[in-house]
Amino acid sequence: MSAANCPETPRQKMIGMMYLVLTAMLALNVSADVLNGFTLVHASLNESKSTTEMQNTILYGQFEDLKSQNPGRVGEWLEKANAVKAKTAEMYQMIEDLKVDIVKQADGADGDVNNIKSKSNLDAGGQVALVTGRAKKMKEAIELYRDEMLKYVGKDSAKANYLNRTYNTGMITKENGDKISWEGAIFESMPVVASITLLTKVQADLKHTELEVVNYLKGQIDAGDFRVNKIEGLVISESNYVTRGGRYSAKIVLAAQDSTKKPTITVNGKQLDGNEYIVQAGSVGTFPVKGTIRLPRPDGSTAEYDFESSYIVGEPTAIISADMMNVLYAGIQNPISVSVPGVPAQNINVSVNNGALSRTAKGWNINPRVGQDCNISVSAKMADGRVQTIGSKPFRVKPLPPPIAYIEFRDDKGHLQQYKGTKPFPKAQLVGSNGIRAALDDADLDVRYQVLGFDVNFFDSMGNTIIETSNNNSFSDKQMATMRQMPRGRKFFISRVRAKGPDGIERILPPIEVIVN
Repeated sequence: MSAANCPETPRQKMIGMMYLVLTAMLALNVSADVLNGFTLVHASLNESKSTTEMQNTILYGQFEDLKSQNPGRVGEWLEKANAVKAKTAEMYQMIEDLKVDIVKQADGADGDVNNIKSKSNLDAGGQVALVTGRAKKMKEAIELYRDEMLKYVGKDSAKANYLNRTYNTGMITKENGDKISWEGAIFESMPVVASITLLTKVQADLKHTELEVVNYLKGQIDAGDFRVNKIEGLVISESNYVTRGGRYSAKIVLAAQDSTKKPTITVNGKQLDGNEYIVQAGSVGTFPVKGTIRLPRPDGSTAEYDFESSYIVGEPTAIISADMMNVLYAGIQNPISVSVPGVPAQNINVSVNNGALSRTAKGWNINPRVGQDCNISVSAKMADGRVQTIGSKPFRVKPLPPPIAYIEFRDDKGHLQQYKGTKPFPKAQLVGSNGIRAALDDADLDVRYQVLGFDVNFFDSMGNTIIETSNNNSFSDKQMATMRQMPRGRKFFISRVRAKGPDGIERILPPIEVIVN
């Protein structure tokens, strides 16, 4: 499988996860186990690099083979691939030199990157990379490398996103909210083994990037060419479904045909004048379309290609459905879907006998009047230009059902919830609520209602009713003040909730019994 189809192997993903886990553990405690964990990740990264280097070697070999076959076409792409190879090697070596110097700073002149003795040394990385400015130069070089690779794959958004994500050298936010530079996160007070592992990961990314970019360049050699390894006859019809009285129309062509040579086409025993087959659909049923395409070869012989298809002739029908349910509601826009098999949507006409009709991007909206059924009629412009009546369907028209009033509030997780009464309601959520809302208790109807006002019926210690009124959908100051003073277990009622829907009708909704918890 090519690198383009599989940017990260399971092993690479596992190494990345191990790195994240170890980095998090490092922030808590630099123990021997954590340091040894970085050693394991470092070894795995080295193995991953070796595998990618092997893939790169094979890829460059394939490039050279292609050049030997077609130097003119492949030459420019191989030149770009070699530029990627050189730039990657330069960047890789800069990081390798920095790794060697950090380990020697920690372990002495005989320090070995692959066998670090002073793994927990927290100063060597900063002294070699930060104090000298080499870390900043490395970051700038990585940014230049990223920008140069983007020039090669800029048209491939997936690869461009990969490069920007992999070589993101912006500020890093710590768990405590503090920000630290990219180079600081690698070298500042970091154990030597951690810094070396992070640098090795960058090297592994470089090798993988080289594989991705060079493989992309290889794919561009003949990206604009058409590949043809099979010639076959095709029947291209405007529609395989034809209504009675309409026409079936199809084009018979050769895939990868030579436009300078005209084939001889025979359909159902009759030779065509050109490549278009038209027959009148006089009866209902399934009808075959089969024949032969004959094309002269350069040597004078004739190649024959058989083809076979069929088309269906049916009675004209219209599919009419209300998107919400099998009834229409007065006073609102009811979405309607209408289709006619074999007819494009733009050639379908719809009319109604009750209400206003408007066309939308997905179909039609009907706003009917209550008290009369709505009959939807459909006609269509056929392929031959005729306008044909297809059918009609009646729908019952009903007034909108009354909505249910509820208190809108947010739960402990911040999610909007509905309190409809009869059970204890936490006082904190009550006083923090958004007020009174109204909606249909029906998931099939998405209808918005506006709450115009409501009363709250409180009871004093003598049992007397105290009514406070709100003239909108929010609790008034007096209502809210009274609710804040109510003890646990006390009840009150929200009544005379006035709501208006899109049909313009104002309704009084059932009361809500509230039990303060």
